[in-house]
Amino acid sequence: MSTGPSGPPQARFEDGLRFLAAALALDIDHRNSAAIVSAGCDAIQCFLAVFEAAARHHLPDPAGETARLRGQLEALLTPRQSPEAAARHALEAARLARDQASRLLPRLLG
Repeated sequence: MSTGPSGPPQARFEDGLRFLAAALALDIDHRNSAAIVSAGCDAIQCFLAVFEAAARHHLPDPAGETARLRGQLEALLTPRQSPEAAARHALEAARLARDQASRLLPRLLG
């Protein structure tokens, strides 16, 4: 009996949770902002795999959460922001991506 991920989107979602946990741990310990941004961006990349699968299945986004996430990602990419601001934007974007992916994943697997 297998207890692992049931498919690629779920596996990528779980990877994203691990990266987000690492980013949050780094933030709690007040570690290097660049490491927080890196782990947050890695989490986002994993969650994007769920979004891509949802797009292939034409799942709707009636609450506009994907648009909200896009705004946060644009903030993350703003040039000349402080390392602390970039870390905050990365964490918030990763949280939003996690939340949206967690809403989409059951619909993909169901």
